[in-house]
Amino acid sequence: ALSQQLEEQAAKIRQLESKLAETPVVTPEIPAEDAGQLGTADIEAAEPQTRQPLGRFPDDAIVTAGSFDRAINIPGTEASVRIGGFVRAEGNYDFDSLGFQDTVSPRRIPLDGSPQDGSNQSRFHVRNSRLNIDYRKTTPKGPMRAFIELDFFGGGTEFISGYEARIRHVAAQIGNLYVGQWWSQFADVQSSPEGADFGGPMGTPAARNAGIRWAKDVDDGWRWGIGLENPAGDLSGPDILLASDSVPNVTGYVQLSRSWGRLRLSGLALQLDSTSDEALGGGINISGRLNLPALGSRDNLSFSTQIGSGFTHYYSAYSGAGLEGVVDASGRIETTDIFGAFLAYQHWWTDSLRSTIQASAFEFDAPSGADPDAFNGGRRYAINLFWSPIRDVAFGLEYIYARQETVAGDEGSGSRIHGMARVDF
Repeated sequence: ALSQQLEEQAAKIRQLESKLAETPVVTPEIPAEDAGQLGTADIEAAEPQTRQPLGRFPDDAIVTAGSFDRAINIPGTEASVRIGGFVRAEGNYDFDSLGFQDTVSPRRIPLDGSPQDGSNQSRFHVRNSRLNIDYRKTTPKGPMRAFIELDFFGGGTEFISGYEARIRHVAAQIGNLYVGQWWSQFADVQSSPEGADFGGPMGTPAARNAGIRWAKDVDDGWRWGIGLENPAGDLSGPDILLASDSVPNVTGYVQLSRSWGRLRLSGLALQLDSTSDEALGGGINISGRLNLPALGSRDNLSFSTQIGSGFTHYYSAYSGAGLEGVVDASGRIETTDIFGAFLAYQHWWTDSLRSTIQASAFEFDAPSGADPDAFNGGRRYAINLFWSPIRDVAFGLEYIYARQETVAGDEGSGSRIHGMARVDF
């Protein structure tokens, strides 16, 4: 509509200019006695001057729609940029304490009989709100993109509303080459189920790692990628402070997307080091999302299964707990065997109302010498209801039950009601 108005104004201005051009210009007569006193500059100043008509602007000064959703074209360039994110407010109430209030972290669930067991807690916060900038353009070498995103999970404590901004993603793309911090290729966030809790299911990797990657689309819905990622050995034992990461982690995946859904196979290989030993670890992740039109036009089933050893830092809930392996007194490393899985079904009641029910599990096969009080596995179950009355707005309510077990066999459990409201921009 603005473009049409500008065109109509420009047409009227052209008509006025045409009429002005047809009007004869009358040059004032200069008395003979004054002619000798006027210089060339004075005579030129008396001539009609050409000026830029009001309302006319160079075409590259007009902001137009960009090349991708919700982006604008940067005037004078072929690039597009979008400033986006969302404001998210949430609150939860624990019937039996789940330990960490902002998310469900299974290894922090109080054990049965502990002082914290059975306590009720409530919590409101906005830490999951995000802000991002997305820049894209087309080049002779392929698409170019730069992306940066922040949330507010850095600094502060869970009781004080003074949280600091934290980097989630800082990444760049040129053609099929990607550098910076982004979701690990071992993770599959596109298959993660919708939920109110930021932590998500137990059995799903959700690491954002810095590194360098190569990914390429192939015909018939196939896509593959390979990369090197930042190592982060997470060991326990007397040699823990001397552990090092001498070799980058290697990741890769193959993915198939069709009308019936998506399937993905991801792989990871890594090396854990102590001062006198090294051990290989890694695993595979089979994940995907299947459409279920027989149950509803938008219904789907999502899943993920991981098996391997020594990669617990790829799960946000277990990173930093020294669970990838144990270093004994002689410096020898014994890695921890890992199994994780989740299954989730989403049903759409209407075009704006949907529910997801999910179950997840995470299990360790702790090596000898592991701390008896260390987390050794758990279960998590959730059911929710989400409503989007208009585009870019969502309200959600979720019930969560989770339990954990230690190496020594002690257990703890708790349940939570979690609500959230979100506005995208």
